[in-house]
Amino acid sequence: DIRSSAICMDKPLAYVVARNGGIDTPAFSVLDGAGTAAPNALVYPVFVKPARSGSPFGVTRVDRADELDAAISAAREFDGKVLIERAIVGSEVGCAVLGNGSDLVVGAVDQITLRHGIFRIHQEAEPEQGSENAVVTVPANLPAERREEIRATAKTIYMTLGCEGLARVDMFLQEDGRVVLNEVNTLPGFTSYSRYPRMMAAAGISLSELVDRFISLAMER
Repeated sequence: DIRSSAICMDKPLAYVVARNGGIDTPAFSVLDGAGTAAPNALVYPVFVKPARSGSPFGVTRVDRADELDAAISAAREFDGKVLIERAIVGSEVGCAVLGNGSDLVVGAVDQITLRHGIFRIHQEAEPEQGSENAVVTVPANLPAERREEIRATAKTIYMTLGCEGLARVDMFLQEDGRVVLNEVNTLPGFTSYSRYPRMMAAAGISLSELVDRFISLAMER
């Protein structure tokens, strides 16, 4: 869906819409144009990101105020609109969602365990061999009731942002149990190492069946 894809691509806008729907998001601020941030007003660590960009290009973790300007400059190489968001303490989890309206199929929850840095498999030299700094576990190594809570939250996020067809909903599971929106990818990867088809396969839906369902959903519109 074009409208929901435009909203989801603009991360701060997606956060505003999600918050209005009662969904938790990181604390964040936005810099437009040549705007500047007040380094001493932030609670570190923060992540500085291009507001409307995919993958981890231009993303920097900032631990101290004197690192902020360089991170903003790096993000502006990809987008004039910059997102500064407070780092979430917890684990990265995700859900593959398929369908229109409230008639949705949700794949198994996955979980990203980082050895260091940020998840950046698309920047790896040989992503088919896995990530140098992360391990993706499907299904997530979490209690069943926690996985169901994450799946339910993914459905709520999907519907709140007006998604149709398919999307991968990325979230954080905080140490206190809260599920927080990270971002929604309305055109997720379908490579051999991509998360969306792996989550659906873990739920018993093969790649060929996924393609059939995509076509059927498109024809319904």
